[in-house]
Amino acid sequence: MNHFIKNSLLVALAFLVARIYLSYTWLSNAESKLIFDFNITPMLEAQVQSGTLPSWWAGFMKLFVLPNTAIFELLVTVGELSVGIALLLGLFTRFSALMGAIMNFSFLMTFGSGLDLQMLIIHLTLFVFAYSAGRIGLDRYSRQYTSKWGTSIKRRLLPKNKRGKETFA
Repeated sequence: MNHFIKNSLLVALAFLVARIYLSYTWLSNAESKLIFDFNITPMLEAQVQSGTLPSWWAGFMKLFVLPNTAIFELLVTVGELSVGIALLLGLFTRFSALMGAIMNFSFLMTFGSGLDLQMLIIHLTLFVFAYSAGRIGLDRYSRQYTSKWGTSIKRRLLPKNKRGKETFA
């Protein structure tokens, strides 16, 4: 099954469609935030006051997010734009799918939208099967360089023991 998922062009095309769908959603959300005045404070205050959030999430929102809404407005806009572009290009697909899943999880916890759950599931699927998901895209070319960086970093960080195997110090 793993061999089929990694080598099937049909699976790669299905992941391409999923990436384009997610990319369109992220980029259209980012576009609306860039064009219109994006003020998240009233929405967050209403959600925290409503009592529908889990207590641990409401506490996190009160203590950390609400005092720093200007930073989170910027982070959400830049995050949506970055994830949308990376998924569209198929560049760093695993990382961008993970970041998209984290954003979707936070939106789902805060606003409870069904679209966020659907997108979260698609993001996690892309994250798990990232090799095939980025096969049609720039991941094919970026893997050559990132694997070389990873190998050189591993050699520097992991000293060899007496038997020649790399181990942690």
